[in-house]
Amino acid sequence: MDGQRNLRSQSLLTVATLGLLAGTSACSLALDFQQCESNADCEGLGVAGAVCHVDGYCSISGDDAGSSLSGTPRIGFVYVGPVGDHGWTKTHDDSRLYLEQAIPGVVTFSEPLVTPSRAPDVIRGFIEDEGANIVIGTSFDFLGPVQEAAANNPDVNFLICSGFVGGPNLGSYFARMYMPKWLTGRLAGHMTKTNRIGIVGSVVIPETVRHVNAFARGVRSVNPDAVVMVRWVNEWFDIEAETAAAQELIDAGADFLITGTDTPTALTVADGQVTANGDPIYVVGYDNPDTCKFAPDICLTSIYYNWGPMVEEIINSMQDGSWDPLTPVWEPMRGDAARSGAYMVPLNENIVPVGTIFDIEEQLAAVAAGDVNVFAGPLVDNTGATRLDGATATDDDLLEMCWFVEGVIEPSADSNEPAIVPGGCGGIY
Repeated sequence: MDGQRNLRSQSLLTVATLGLLAGTSACSLALDFQQCESNADCEGLGVAGAVCHVDGYCSISGDDAGSSLSGTPRIGFVYVGPVGDHGWTKTHDDSRLYLEQAIPGVVTFSEPLVTPSRAPDVIRGFIEDEGANIVIGTSFDFLGPVQEAAANNPDVNFLICSGFVGGPNLGSYFARMYMPKWLTGRLAGHMTKTNRIGIVGSVVIPETVRHVNAFARGVRSVNPDAVVMVRWVNEWFDIEAETAAAQELIDAGADFLITGTDTPTALTVADGQVTANGDPIYVVGYDNPDTCKFAPDICLTSIYYNWGPMVEEIINSMQDGSWDPLTPVWEPMRGDAARSGAYMVPLNENIVPVGTIFDIEEQLAAVAAGDVNVFAGPLVDNTGATRLDGATATDDDLLEMCWFVEGVIEPSADSNEPAIVPGGCGGIY
């Protein structure tokens, strides 16, 4: 999800073919990212003006760009969690508040704790009762309801976060969080003494597996003897399950924790605990830039999402008629923290050695400049099998990643048994 070709089409993502444009039920859709060699390859999308661009993917061109926006933006946000989660949903509510300051006259409203089954009613209320002309589903969980609503409301523009789909009035946006995840893995590789590092995983999808793998590759880029243990809780937020998972990882010898869930629970669990040798257990915050406040004595940094500028650029393109909803926006990490969709706060200088700070800052600049390829091939999995022979993983490879790289193991204090990605990971997102 983000800011048009100069910022947008650096992702070589293709178009999602939406059967609903021809009247097919949203429930039966398969995501089919469409590569092309000629304009004829794009005709089956059912979208006027879909042409084959020089990068080899279908997109919209010229006068056939996506639905322009008439009138003042009135934007409804559909939230999967509570704003007070200090995690994923708070980041989207921060973007809502950002838009209120950045776009003249904009009106926003939101609904928290929406389940997929309730989403159609919430979206309908936004449109009929609030006059929404833009609706944003802030989670992949809302993909089906948003697709259906877009098909039934052609005069309303829709965005889905992490959906990687497109249609005449439906676009998507996301940030390449795996880039700062790699940086924090490198940090963990420097800082660990036990060589056992823990991840509290949330819901098993290619996105979260991709983040585990990026982190593990960062760890082993500086410390090939270290291993990464992952314990899934199978929820975006479940404080009881997150607490148990974090403790299990600590009991298995982890002296560094990071989470992929929507709360800072893992940080608070680690706070005050020590390893068998009496060393502190370090943590990294996630989702928000101020997460370290929950464990300031052991938190080394936070990696976070910054959706506001990204969504602002998309809405501006709707207003000036240049919006291309067929091209999913998947923004890489930028050098400008204020404009980057994913970034990392400065390291805790009270804890992190100067040499490590220098290394991470140098690598951060290189990642943001595009000089570091987190998933440079060949890629070998944690059983020793070669998964990708090429020089680099493609975006489609990343969107289908349901296997672990070298060094990802099951939580254990005395075994390095390779971890297995639980069932249900499949799909392209």
